[in-house]
Amino acid sequence: MTWSFQFLLMKSIVFYLVSMFFAIGVSAQAVSVGGRIIDETGQPVAFASVAILKGASIVGQKIASEDGSFKLMIDSVGRYEIKIRHASYVEFSKEIQLQSSLDSEVLVLKKSEKQLREVTVTANKPFVTRKIDRVVMNVQDNAIATGKSSMDLFRLAPGVFVNNGNISINGVWGTRVMVNGRMLNLKGDDLKNYLANLKSNDIKSIEIIAHPPAEYDAEGSGGIINIVLKKNLNSGLNGYIGADYSIGIGKYPAYQPYLSLNYRKKKVGLSGSYSYGREKNFQDITQDRSFTDNGQYHSTTSSTGWRNSNNVKLGVTYDISNREYLAIDYTGQFGWYKDTTHSVTTINYPVQQNNTLSDGIFPSYTKTKFSNIGLNYGITTDSLGSKFTLVSDYTYNDRNGISGTYSKTFDFNKAVIADTVFNFLYPSIAKIFTADVKYNKVFKGGKSLSFGGKATVTDIDNDNAYENYYNGEWGHIPGLGFNYKYSEKIYAGFVNFSGSVAGIDYKLGLRGENSDISGTLKGGGQDTVVARNYFNLFPSLFLKKNLNKDESNSLTLSYNRRIKRPSYFELNPYKYFIDNYTVQTGNPFLNPQFTDAVELGYTFKSQYYIGVSYSHTKDVINQVIENDPALKQMTILRKNTGSNTVYTGTFSIPVKITDWWNTSNNLLLTYTASVAPEFSIKKGSLVLQTEQDIMLGNGFGVNLNGFYTPRVVTGNIVTGRIASIDFGIQKKLLNNKLTLKASISDIFYTNNFKATSYYNESVIRIRQKEQSRVLSITSVYNFNLGKAFKSKEIKSSNADEKSRLK
Repeated sequence: MTWSFQFLLMKSIVFYLVSMFFAIGVSAQAVSVGGRIIDETGQPVAFASVAILKGASIVGQKIASEDGSFKLMIDSVGRYEIKIRHASYVEFSKEIQLQSSLDSEVLVLKKSEKQLREVTVTANKPFVTRKIDRVVMNVQDNAIATGKSSMDLFRLAPGVFVNNGNISINGVWGTRVMVNGRMLNLKGDDLKNYLANLKSNDIKSIEIIAHPPAEYDAEGSGGIINIVLKKNLNSGLNGYIGADYSIGIGKYPAYQPYLSLNYRKKKVGLSGSYSYGREKNFQDITQDRSFTDNGQYHSTTSSTGWRNSNNVKLGVTYDISNREYLAIDYTGQFGWYKDTTHSVTTINYPVQQNNTLSDGIFPSYTKTKFSNIGLNYGITTDSLGSKFTLVSDYTYNDRNGISGTYSKTFDFNKAVIADTVFNFLYPSIAKIFTADVKYNKVFKGGKSLSFGGKATVTDIDNDNAYENYYNGEWGHIPGLGFNYKYSEKIYAGFVNFSGSVAGIDYKLGLRGENSDISGTLKGGGQDTVVARNYFNLFPSLFLKKNLNKDESNSLTLSYNRRIKRPSYFELNPYKYFIDNYTVQTGNPFLNPQFTDAVELGYTFKSQYYIGVSYSHTKDVINQVIENDPALKQMTILRKNTGSNTVYTGTFSIPVKITDWWNTSNNLLLTYTASVAPEFSIKKGSLVLQTEQDIMLGNGFGVNLNGFYTPRVVTGNIVTGRIASIDFGIQKKLLNNKLTLKASISDIFYTNNFKATSYYNESVIRIRQKEQSRVLSITSVYNFNLGKAFKSKEIKSSNADEKSRLK
């Protein structure tokens, strides 16, 4: 199926589905009531209960959004009463005469006496709600989320699959994780550990954005998960202190103490946090492959790694007025990782005299110094909630790495035929400046227009060298070292328009990005200059049709286009020797890949969900494994290889069995077609996830979760079965201020997989084991010495760029 046909098919699907939505909307004869709820200072009142009454009967009811906006559909015109309730405000009521839709009401609530006396009342919201462009999991004050980490909570989200720190949404990998709109500059074990230690008592909500709209950078192949942290509502001093200890059963330990503090006095807010982490882990890999000269390759590799990290966050916020604020924040990450790999490789032939054996030690050491300073300014420009924001960041990342190769090769008589000793040095310095400007104009009637622009300037310098050991000292090897300089300038602009027509909520967006990229490679006989300049448009469309008065049943439709540029790490043409026959390298000639995706979903009773989606990616950046029979060498690198098409069906079925037993169940059906000149893989699969939460009383709780998939297809690699069952128990003490938790992950040690790589006529089989079965013990103590106040959510302008440093 050609790309032009795929594109025409995509346009036809989107056009048909949009037409269907508007046909449904035109047939409705209801009128709408909408507006915005604010307090006496003009600030929005979040999550108030809005009810429309005809006499004593409620004809419409809804919870207002976080910005105070609401909208309900009423069957017919006439006289009604609107009532608004909120735990912190006096009940509001007003008579309205509906002759047509009324969408611009601004309703003002007064503070209640109970709130002034600091009496706290808690209101419950549904655990999962679906907005026009995202799914929101309301974590705060929800018993289902108690004691869970953010990674645990991801597993409860419809269409999300989590395995060993890797996350997919609707079967599409490459999901990025943000916290308060800031991209986490973490991957692999670092990301997994961070999310495991970000507890539910710090989280307000989690947003699952399978198809990011135009206000987000177009960068990325998968979706976005945005973790929204709780706002600090206390003056004076508050925070938490805790520690995590874990040990791989029969293997290695890890520990992480952490402290977070917040202080507020009048208009000034200060925040700071520090964590220290130290861990040891292992990985065992076995590989088998065949050469065209009938040689049979077999390799066993055992790695042991140590990680040491220090993480610091500092921030200051100044409220210029109730509508305007200025904030500065700093993030620092300093640490090192060292790894020692022992590899034994045999190559056997029909003629025994040709057999060889290689035995080598391959150590590596990387030291990282990461710093980011950010400036954030925001002002609300009118009573409807229109807002201007300016966010700017400067990032400096210094990575200094060295890897060694110390090996010997023996013939069939065990005589040494080769002796290899050298080091490879790959220091790198990255400097990134970003500035992001946005304005969101809210109109009477519920419509809004947002627009903005972003500039990104990136410079990265990689100075690579080889050295050998001669006359008792290490020295550079002439002619083998090389320098790689990377420069990237991206200028972007976007516009979004949202509103409602014919009973259908819509959000239309368009983003344009111009990329000016150059890479200069000098030395090592590889002098090359690669320069690219391209401009791309990224449209997005979101529709939502509510099918009943309380909006618990709805249809949603989304479409967007995205780009994934190769990371700086993938472009750097370094050579890293894993063993004598396996090399990992970068590719400076990689092109970006483009993805178009569409999804149609149905939500029933605000909790059950069924959805179907289709995505197509061209010029896919895949990790491929090339086999060179002449050199008997396997090279791991990234290449643009063909296309990837994914069809998915998503089913989410949460069930409340009793008041003390809740279960969440997700089923994802996928069909993946990964096609390139070098390989063709077309396979179906499924992912089954279940979460069981049992409240035992007296502060005790038990959690059991598990998942199963027969295979995962990523590029030219197909895994075997992957499964895991985790169990945990927790206890709350000291008026719920102290939480103790113990858990075991991967009880049956099934979260280690087998995989097969297909490339040209080469088939490589890989078996891998890691430290997945782990016993963990966590203790966290929360303290609070102050009164209520409002704090700001500090955002970052360089989310994408930091994520691509890895």
